[in-house]
Amino acid sequence: MVSGMDVSSRVANNRGAMYKAALVLLAVTALSACGNKEKAAGQSVARVNGEEITVHQMNAELERMNPQTVSKKNVLDGLIARELLIEEAQKAKMDRDPKVMQAIERAKEQILAQAYLQTKTTNVPKPSEAEIEAFYQKNPQLFSQRKQFDTKELVIDTKDLTPELATKMNNARTLDEVREWLQGHQVKFVPTQATRSSVELPPEVVTALSKMTPGSLFTVKQGDKSQLIMLTEAKDNPLPLDMARPKIQEFLMLQKSKEAGDAEIQRLRAAAKIEYLNQSDVTLQDKPAATPPVAAGEKSDKLTDVERGITNLK
Repeated sequence: MVSGMDVSSRVANNRGAMYKAALVLLAVTALSACGNKEKAAGQSVARVNGEEITVHQMNAELERMNPQTVSKKNVLDGLIARELLIEEAQKAKMDRDPKVMQAIERAKEQILAQAYLQTKTTNVPKPSEAEIEAFYQKNPQLFSQRKQFDTKELVIDTKDLTPELATKMNNARTLDEVREWLQGHQVKFVPTQATRSSVELPPEVVTALSKMTPGSLFTVKQGDKSQLIMLTEAKDNPLPLDMARPKIQEFLMLQKSKEAGDAEIQRLRAAAKIEYLNQSDVTLQDKPAATPPVAAGEKSDKLTDVERGITNLK
C-alpha cells in the first residue's frame, strides 16, 4: 500500500526533476537561439507557429547523434517538440527566472572555455611508433602478459556477507557447498558466470588471482553487491603489439591532450593576477581525510575505493 505521504513525495520529486530539465532546455536553446535570428530563405524544413526550423539546425543535431540509430524524421520531430516547449516556457516567463538565467550564463561560460581549450589540444602531435612500443613494453600485464580469468559466481547483497558466511567460504571446497548454505539460510543470491581480462581488473586483484589454482574461492565486494566467486580457469591471453597499437595510440593521444590542456591552464594562471577573497569562508587547501584505524586481524577497506577488493583468500 502506498501512503498519501509517499504519493506527495513522488509528485514533489517529479516536479523537481521537470523543473531541472526545463532549466537545461532553456539554457541550451537560449544559447543556440542567438545565432538563429536570421535564417536563410529556402533553408527551412518546418515552421512552428511562424518560427522557422532550418536544415542547419537539423544538421547540428545530427552531428551530436549516431546517424545509424536515428532518422532525420526523428530529429525534426524532436526539434518541433523543443520549439513548442520553448514557446510555452517563454509564455510562462521561465526565461526570466533567476535560476534559468544563471544556468544560461554558466552554460555559456563552459562552452567558451571548452572551445578555447580545444584550440590548444587539437593539434597535439600523434604518438610516435617509439612511444607506442615503449608503452607496450612498460605495461606487460596489459598486453604481452595479459591473462584471462573464467569464474562462476553467486551474487548477494553485501549486507548478507556476514562473518558466518565468510567462515563458510573459507571452509568450503566448492561453490555448490556455498550455494546450499545460502539456500539453507534463506539468503537471496543470483548465480552467474564471467570471463574477465587482467586489463579490466586492478593490479592487486590480478596478482592475487594469478597465484590461485582452479577451484579457489574468494569474495569481491562492489558497493551494495558482493560476488562469491570460484576461479574455474586462468590462462594466458597475450595481446600482440599490432592489435594493441590502436588502443595505445588513442590512450596516448588523450594523455597528450590532457597534458596540453593542463599546461595552458598553468600558463594562464602564471600570467594572471589571482586574488582569493574572503579566505575565512573558502578552503584554499583541503586537508586529507583521516584514515580510520584498522583493528588487528582486520583488512583495510583501501581496495574498496575502486569498488573491487578480494577478501577471504584461500
